Amino acid sequence: MRINPIHPQYHAQSFAFPSSLQSIDSLEILLDEIREQFALSEHVYSSIWVSLNEAISNAIIHGNRQDMTKKVHLSVELKWDNFICFTVRDEGDGFDYENVPDPTSPERIDQPNGRGIFLMKKLADLALFSSKGTTVDLYFDLTKP
Repeated sequence: MRINPIHPQYHAQSFAFPSSLQSIDSLEILLDEIREQFALSEHVYSSIWVSLNEAISNAIIHGNRQDMTKKVHLSVELKWDNFICFTVRDEGDGFDYENVPDPTSPERIDQPNGRGIFLMKKLADLALFSSKGTTVDLYFDLTKP
């Protein structure tokens, strides 16, 4: 997978992944190219990688329910000169993103899942959910060390 160079006049690039966890391999190739293009710090790269891994995994598993007839859509766009925005959208029914249980609460701390949204919100500079929870925009500051 090859992305076009991203610059201030850059228009969003879009990708579609099958609803299979093997799609994460394609994500890694894309992120390696972005890392090289922007000389991302290890901190920023790690935050992007974990957040997108969670967003795409959630879209595949919970949104599309691993239905191979459905796709996970990803777009990448430069915003405000120093932010990169990744938009992940699934073709599922959505969920109530405003009422997700806190995975750090004592009654949920031992649960094996439920941390993806928490991680996205903590690692991205801005995480915005929309379209009944089928879409998340993850913004990262490219100038962070």
